[in-house]
Amino acid sequence: MPVDHTALTALGERIGAQAWPGFLVLLAVLTAGTGLAAWGFEHLRRRHAAQPEPGARLLFGGLAVGLVAVLALAHAFAEVAEGLGNGRPMGLLDESISNAVGAHTPVAVRDMFMWLTHLGDPWFMGSLCVLVAALLWLRGHRGFAAGWLAASVGNAVLNHVLKHIFERARPIHEEGFALVSGFSFPSGHSSGSMVLYGMLGYLGLRMLTPRWRVASVMAATAVVITVACSRIFVRAHFPTDVLAGLCSGGAWLAICIASIEYARHHRRTR
Repeated sequence: MPVDHTALTALGERIGAQAWPGFLVLLAVLTAGTGLAAWGFEHLRRRHAAQPEPGARLLFGGLAVGLVAVLALAHAFAEVAEGLGNGRPMGLLDESISNAVGAHTPVAVRDMFMWLTHLGDPWFMGSLCVLVAALLWLRGHRGFAAGWLAASVGNAVLNHVLKHIFERARPIHEEGFALVSGFSFPSGHSSGSMVLYGMLGYLGLRMLTPRWRVASVMAATAVVITVACSRIFVRAHFPTDVLAGLCSGGAWLAICIASIEYARHHRRTR
């Protein structure tokens, strides 16, 4: 069936023109949703005894299996990437949304995102990774420290591999909103923030006092959504780059948390 390029372009322009209010709605809905889920988890948790630190052998075994599974998903990503070339449906929609975002986003909003996007910069997340790992280790949470490092380093490797599989060019614009290099698909800021801040939310649920646990998950969600969307507003990435980054990061985050929980449960039941 032939693609109506005019209709796709018009749709992209409508989406891009409403990107800023849409971001606010998305931020509110997802933050409230994860807060509610965290509250439910906390309610159930009170019925169970505390579990110990995860064992390293089971933890890294689960992570290795998970990494292979995520890499296998590269085939599904390749199917998506086939529609991202010049003149193809998803590529055309990406271009029209990106152009409309650049044209309709208020300057003050764009400047705000220019600052907030640094929360996903490699130097910042690398520094945060080392700091949190050191704090966990010094406080005796060595199993969690190992899981934290494995999650962060594993995602960096995964994103690097995926970028070089697809080799998609970044959006081209002349406004100078953001000067970035390297391939575009998937977004490293999006996947990195999903894993790093998602793990912080998970650690908050496990380690903070009850009054701060739900708030930590909500804060982590807000940062993930903000950093990911900032890449569209500063036009460093297309929307599908950001979506792919969130999906790959989310898959790796789920595998990491599941591996840690399995290792903790296994040690408790031994």
